[in-house]
Amino acid sequence: MTRDARPRLLAVGPLPPPLGGVQLMNERLIGSSLARDFEIETVNTSKGRARWAVEKQSWRTPVDFVRHAAMLIAAIVRFRPDVVYVHAASGFSFSRDWALMAIARLMGRRVVCHYHGTRHTIFPSTETAFGRFAGRAMMAAAHRVIALSPGYRDTYAQVWGRSDLAWSPNLVDLAPYAGLPATAPWLAPGERAVLFMGRLSAPKGIYDLFDAMAPVLANHPDVRFVLAGVAETEAQEPLLRAEVERRGLASRVTFLGSVEGREKALAYATSSVIAIPSWTEAFPLVIPEAMAGGVPMVVTAVGAIPDFLVDGEDGLLIPPRDPRALAAALDRLLSDESMRARMSARVRQRAEREFAVEVGAERVRQVLNELLAGRRQPA
Repeated sequence: MTRDARPRLLAVGPLPPPLGGVQLMNERLIGSSLARDFEIETVNTSKGRARWAVEKQSWRTPVDFVRHAAMLIAAIVRFRPDVVYVHAASGFSFSRDWALMAIARLMGRRVVCHYHGTRHTIFPSTETAFGRFAGRAMMAAAHRVIALSPGYRDTYAQVWGRSDLAWSPNLVDLAPYAGLPATAPWLAPGERAVLFMGRLSAPKGIYDLFDAMAPVLANHPDVRFVLAGVAETEAQEPLLRAEVERRGLASRVTFLGSVEGREKALAYATSSVIAIPSWTEAFPLVIPEAMAGGVPMVVTAVGAIPDFLVDGEDGLLIPPRDPRALAAALDRLLSDESMRARMSARVRQRAEREFAVEVGAERVRQVLNELLAGRRQPA
């Protein structure tokens, strides 16, 4: 049988479920026009459970690693990829990702690491001596590295001592946003939504938002806070609802749970403002999704977010862990319809121009083609 003339790409990383940022990025790139130019197979490293979008270490971690390593070795032997394309996160899970990259390299494959981590984590990072050492040493397993933003690319390049880094941001599928209704079933006539989208956890700023609710409602009693997402564990779900009840806010808060596809797009498109009060982030997927929905943002200036958002034009940037600043920014946007309209039009245009799936696919394609042109593996 004649081999397909296209280069072979083995994509290694988690796929949904769960519906985390790395999972969705991997899925969207695999389904992009890259599948036209490359013959693609996958090694899925997902745990497959809805509440495991964030890596958690357990007794199963070494078992999962052995399973994933065996899957990778088998795929390389059978598929003979020209490039192994690894989606990697920061922290302890990077040990697994590094080992998978090292295995691929030892087996003679070209390796691209699409790094979804941040500059401030334990490793590989830029802010501690150990993090910098780990970045230099462990990223050497990859022939090319793709970071999430131009600022991250430049910082990593400097501290890891390499000049071959590229960047590609998180991406949004624009299709679900077309032809949406003007209202959502969870909003009564005359209500305006302040949306929270993501994991309902302290590091995502959910309790900071709880603290900001009463001051916002004092000036804007027509606001409904719409919380889309799930807690880290099933046990935490009733605790969050009980906290809302304790604060006397239950009548103005709606828990949507996990939403995807058209329902998720509708949540964005029918909201007046979105609150993204995370304590730490790299570049969260919620930002390009909110842009596609035309939602003005109040967002903490952490991670790569300031690389992409202009304060006062795309939204309002605030410091993390500051409920007063969050309440003040929400109040400012809710009070200024013309500002919201201007921001809405701007971010919607930016989503199409800068964060559509094919924009990111082209950035990844360029890295892959440069690598293949330099050192193409034999058939």
